[in-house]
Amino acid sequence: MYTGFYARLVATAFFWSLAFYSVTAVVELFPVYLAAFFRFFFASLFLSILTTLYGGWPSLRTWSDFRDLLFLGFVGVFLYNLCFFLGIKLSDPVTGSLIVAANPAVTALVSSVWKKEHSGILRWLGILLSFCGLLLVFSQGSLEILARLDFRIGDLFIFGASICWAFYSVKGKEVLQSQPVLGTTTVACLIGAMLLLPMGLAEYQGLLPDFSDQADSVTSQRYPEPWSMLDLSRNGFVWLHLMYLGFFASGVAFLFWYQGVRALGAPRASVFINLVPVFAMLLSIGMGTWPHLYQWLGAAVVLAGVYITSRSAIPVASNVGDDSGAQSG
Repeated sequence: MYTGFYARLVATAFFWSLAFYSVTAVVELFPVYLAAFFRFFFASLFLSILTTLYGGWPSLRTWSDFRDLLFLGFVGVFLYNLCFFLGIKLSDPVTGSLIVAANPAVTALVSSVWKKEHSGILRWLGILLSFCGLLLVFSQGSLEILARLDFRIGDLFIFGASICWAFYSVKGKEVLQSQPVLGTTTVACLIGAMLLLPMGLAEYQGLLPDFSDQADSVTSQRYPEPWSMLDLSRNGFVWLHLMYLGFFASGVAFLFWYQGVRALGAPRASVFINLVPVFAMLLSIGMGTWPHLYQWLGAAVVLAGVYITSRSAIPVASNVGDDSGAQSG
């Protein structure tokens, strides 16, 4: 009876895992923030159609309604993708997927600190275990790197994206008590896209610092001329990646995720998020690059922590997936 929904959730996890590699391909040629804008430009188009056909647009009866949607768009799409795209550029897809895999534990921590939600011993144990796994990934399995806290800046940017995702999820849980899921996510994507555009243009003009050397550099990277970006014979594959990120990794993935959550419930559906780093590592092997031992160990520790956190039966840990599907990759 539920076979079709399980298949959609597996496909969603695959779409999100492949997104790490699509972002890697895109940011090699396009400005990071401009690429993020185009992702959510395409996603907004797709989700707007879905919202019009199947969902409902959120109501803006009060200033509080507008403020909540602005918060979700600013933190969950704008800030998240500033960190995510830049982080993937300076790190690698497998490491990125492992850091993002800890999102449920990071969300549990944020909800405990920000919203003062009760946390039992089991939940704190899961959070602690997930963060131990993150330290293993950050340090690349090296005690020397861990002792110096000499972590890659790209990994820290991705962790910043994970923190943004956590705040988006916790706040989104409140907002969705009175607003439709699909329409709220669509408006958040629209707001985020509008905020990303000026950042992308500023980056293209060399007005933002460049972190390509993983240091505090103020030099700027040279990007193709605007018209050459539209040259499909040269950059067609980049636009295919961008459309994939917008239509599939954001649009179709969210639709499948929403259908799975509605049919199976958030606790059962959220288990499939754990497949994202698994698929990412399998894709890496398929591309001829075996993940490092510390990445395998980090994945095991992070996912064990996420499992324990999810088993703690705290509502936010199981329900955050309802509103944050588009933000997992």
